[in-house]
Amino acid sequence: MAERGDLEAAAAAGVITTEQVAPLHDFLGARQAARAAQPVPEGEETLRFIRNFHDVFLAIGIVILAAGVIALIFSIMSESGRMAGGDMLIGAAVAFALAAGGMWGLGEYFARRRRLFLPAIAICCSFALFAALSAAMLTGAAFGTDGGPMNDWPARLAFFVAAAAGCAAAALFYARYRLPFALGLAGGLSVWSLLSFVFLAAPHAAGDLFLWIWLFGGIGLFVAGVWFDMRDPERKTRFSDNGFWLHLAAAPLILTGVLGLISSLFTPGRALTPGSSWELIARAAQSDQAAVPQAIATLLVVAALGFVSLLINRRALIVSALITTGIAIGVLMEAMNLGGGALLAGTLIALGGLVLILGAGWGSARRALLARVKPDGIWARVFPPETVAE
Repeated sequence: MAERGDLEAAAAAGVITTEQVAPLHDFLGARQAARAAQPVPEGEETLRFIRNFHDVFLAIGIVILAAGVIALIFSIMSESGRMAGGDMLIGAAVAFALAAGGMWGLGEYFARRRRLFLPAIAICCSFALFAALSAAMLTGAAFGTDGGPMNDWPARLAFFVAAAAGCAAAALFYARYRLPFALGLAGGLSVWSLLSFVFLAAPHAAGDLFLWIWLFGGIGLFVAGVWFDMRDPERKTRFSDNGFWLHLAAAPLILTGVLGLISSLFTPGRALTPGSSWELIARAAQSDQAAVPQAIATLLVVAALGFVSLLINRRALIVSALITTGIAIGVLMEAMNLGGGALLAGTLIALGGLVLILGAGWGSARRALLARVKPDGIWARVFPPETVAE
């Protein structure tokens, strides 16, 4: 915007009259204010967790500080020569508990007082990690063996306690600071807690249940995300942010469960594991005949997820599926006997093209899909109408 001094200089030079200086200055000021206050188009997934590079700078500092604390504690434990059981584990647990308390103090300043969301995310992750490590150390000290490694049952117990403590810490962080990321983290860790509990209670039967827990846990988080989205279909408030992080946590869980179950169909009798989808790479390398149909099934699952993403207007679901989509495309190209360089280039080009096509036609595709959905009522909250012209 032109400063008032510039307008007065223009009047002195005869470009405008003196009487025009004040109204022109007011007009330009109003135009600038209107542009600054222009709202984000309705329905867009606005990222409100970063404002400027200062937030990035602070978040980096918090991450480095947390990494330094972890390195210091484990360094002291290593030098002591007593890595399991006894006083050293108790000392480490206390140290991690104090570190968690320090992160809580940082949360009071950065998350509650200054409302800096990206640093608050780093603090939340560190707080949950320190709480989990402290709980695991205490469990190890209580049930481990002095001078030797813990047996299988205490190890499984420590894993469960750590997951539950991390989940509780994230939930507590959300309850105190209302940080949407903390809700998504608590949701994801709740599924991990359930997995670790099943592994603790029935380790021999856990393999048959893991993928189902991934799948239904992800569906549960997805439903919770839709519930928050229904409270804010225009994507303008904290409810939308809650839904965003829940969807981001739900998508990889759903994909892992579904793709693992698909993998079990092509290899009957094999134990189900959470890493089944990643076996596509190994299958392609071994020229496994099941690799291509499994890759095609993977792409169909991702396409279904993309369809749901369009309906509920959530790109976060698609982002979580990009890696798996790339693997499936790579397997199909491997079946075409492409070389290593051509395979990598073809996979990246195909994946990038899909993202660009979907991104460019997002609004048009949504309007076509939702043409028969009423613009009001509960269905309009579940599937918000596309009102922004491209």
